[in-house]
This record gives sequence, C-alpha cells and structure tokens, in this order.
Amino acid sequence: MTDFLTEPAFEIGRRLDIRGSSAWFVVLRPAEDALEHFVTDLSAVLDQPVRVVRSSGSSFEKLRSDLRESSIDPVLITDLDEADAERWCALDVNRSAWLREGAVVLWLSAAGVTNLCSYAPNIRSIVGGSIFNLGTDGGAMTAAERDRQIADLEAHFEMKSAEVIRQAESGVLPTEPHFVEWLVLLGRGDLV
Repeated sequence: MTDFLTEPAFEIGRRLDIRGSSAWFVVLRPAEDALEHFVTDLSAVLDQPVRVVRSSGSSFEKLRSDLRESSIDPVLITDLDEADAERWCALDVNRSAWLREGAVVLWLSAAGVTNLCSYAPNIRSIVGGSIFNLGTDGGAMTAAERDRQIADLEAHFEMKSAEVIRQAESGVLPTEPHFVEWLVLLGRGDLV
C-alpha cells in the first residue's frame, strides 16, 4: 500500500489543506522526465487541474499574466532550470508579480534549487522547507532508492550524512547541487 504522506503530490495536497491554497513548493525532479505523471497525480489529489506555466523566454509581464490567467488554480512552473543568475535575481526582485491565491510549484533540478537559494533568497523564504524529492516514476523515491543515493553521495564525497547536516546547520556546507539534493534526501530541505 502507498504511504500517502511520503508521496510528494499527497504531501503538497496535505500542506495546502493546512496552509491554504497560496502556498509555494519546490519539487526536486528526477533526471528522467516524470512531469506528466506528477501533474496527473497532483491534479487528482487536489481534485482540480494543475496548470503548467513556462517562464523561459517570457517577459516578466507575460509570466505575471500567465500566473494570473486564473489566480486560484495551482500552477507548476517547469523551466526555471534554464534561468541564469541575472534572471533569478530579477524574478526575486519582482516576486510580488508572482503572488497569487493559488499554489505555485517550482519544478527544479538540484542545480536549479541551488540557483534558487543563491540568487533568489526572497523566493526561497516563501518556499521554506517545502522541498520534495521526486522518484523516477513520478512518485516519491522508495526507501531503497533514497538509501542507495545517500550511500552513493557518502562514498563519493567521503563524508557521512551527519556531517553534511552539521555543516549545513553551521552555514559552511558548499552550495553545490549534490549537497542540496543530499539534504533533501535526508528530509532536511529546511537547511537548503
């Protein structure tokens, strides 16, 4: 049986019930394309369609217009991994244009989460600890997948997970995408 609390779509739905519909989330996407499956799952959990919005190549006015096309539906922004430092900074400065009644989900790679944290601190503060790691099938990673990935990171960096957490808590952990992913895998997205 599926553990709904560990499934990103179900956890996002649960948090929307608690916080209201205007919450923001980040989904740390897998390398494989699982977008369609995730959008289907999240739409089913929320009992309403999730609208996919692209920001790449859009002016801020176009992005604001797309987000406000319907201001109460949940939207998923898919292509912010393509944003460079300048674009992230500009999005952060203009974050009030993003504010809306409906939920906002940012679909990012580990590198995208690193850029979000480095260049858009205000948007990052809106997201808070609501960063979810998606498995290759579009659902949550299995415990075995998560444990294997953590073991691979520990072996590659010759560092234990406890040390990663300690360094993140003290603010000295490098901001490389692998460390962002590692913290999310450990359930410590709040330290990103």
